[in-house]
Amino acid sequence: MTTIFCDPWVERHIATGQLSPGARGLTREDAASQYNEANGLISADVDYLYTPTQAATAARELLSDIGVEIAEGARILLTDGTGGPHCWTFLVEPSQLEYACEQHRYITGESINADALEGALPWA
Repeated sequence: MTTIFCDPWVERHIATGQLSPGARGLTREDAASQYNEANGLISADVDYLYTPTQAATAARELLSDIGVEIAEGARILLTDGTGGPHCWTFLVEPSQLEYACEQHRYITGESINADALEGALPWA
């Protein structure tokens, strides 16, 4: 008998129709990668699927490019208030993330869709 653990992130995306039921048992990263590849998506696409961990890593790197340094262990949360460090988290305004994506495009030529990142990050 094989036991498959249900990941709430995978289950949520199965329920919305983004992932097929075959994604059960895959890691979040594998499921997201499979979805992106199957749909021919790149980071510039609004439908690009990030896991929360991938989104936090990308946001941390993008924000560091514009001088916003976030501690490695800090959890990144979106806010509609004032951004900055708060306890064990770091609050980020969506406009900061959009600006960081825009600056990244100017510097590297690579487009990253801020809406896709925002969709994967939790709100405070």
